[in-house]
Amino acid sequence: MLGREIPIIQESLSNPDTCIYYFWTEHNSFLGDDSFIQKLKSRPRDEILARAYGIPTKSVSGAFPTFSKDVNVVKHEDFPFVKDPKYPVTRYMAIDPAGKKNWFVAWVAIDSAGTWWVYREWPDYDDWALPGPTVEGKTGPAQKGVGKGIKGYVELILGLEEGEPIYERFIDPRLGAAERQSADGATTIISDLDDADFIVMAAPGVDIENGLQLLQNKMAYDDTQPRSSVNAPSFYVSDRCANIIYALGEYTGRGGTTEATKDPIDCLRYIAVSDAQFVETPKADSNLIYGKTGGY
Repeated sequence: MLGREIPIIQESLSNPDTCIYYFWTEHNSFLGDDSFIQKLKSRPRDEILARAYGIPTKSVSGAFPTFSKDVNVVKHEDFPFVKDPKYPVTRYMAIDPAGKKNWFVAWVAIDSAGTWWVYREWPDYDDWALPGPTVEGKTGPAQKGVGKGIKGYVELILGLEEGEPIYERFIDPRLGAAERQSADGATTIISDLDDADFIVMAAPGVDIENGLQLLQNKMAYDDTQPRSSVNAPSFYVSDRCANIIYALGEYTGRGGTTEATKDPIDCLRYIAVSDAQFVETPKADSNLIYGKTGGY
């Protein structure tokens, strides 16, 4: 009914005596009426999974009920601009800075159709968030600070980019612009980055719900109909971005500033509320600065 493989049984690798059975409708001898199947075909994907195959979903608690690993996660090598370096995209980057813990950084490429391709994250070496006793989860080992200062972060980011053109960079408008005292007087993370010849812009300080809705708009499509060029989401994530993928599936928005998966979502939100779009590469005589300090 969904056009893809669905599990009948799942066995635990760590506990061989534990398994989950999914009771499919077609195996129910008490339900022989085809009208049930016909009615269900027009229902949302999550309802079909639950009612026809006995597979629960997290749509009720998650902030992004339409996000699906089967649909929105793509092999990195299958990204169009990875397969063809000449495929035109405009690249953006966002930073969610912190004090003691690590900064979270995300990169998004947008093509001429307005499709988002989330292609890189940092940290990328361990779990940023883990399942916890509540739906908000708990802090993962990747959040533990590695002692980087402004110079260290700039070198890290530029090293990961390897010279790729970044059109604009965004940062948390609250913490990025927060003043703190130094030996040279009041300073901010934004001004410190500027001193390091690394220009970032404070993302618009709009309501969080607004940013979440903009992201949800990108993921939306009619999942009761076959996916096609005119019916598909405009949001895809590289399979290398494990922390962003986990955050998109687990983030609820109910945990406030302490929700473990908040930082990856914040980075995507900063780009969304900044009205990031595809921009044609400027001509050589253009006054637009491209690929170093952003466009103004």
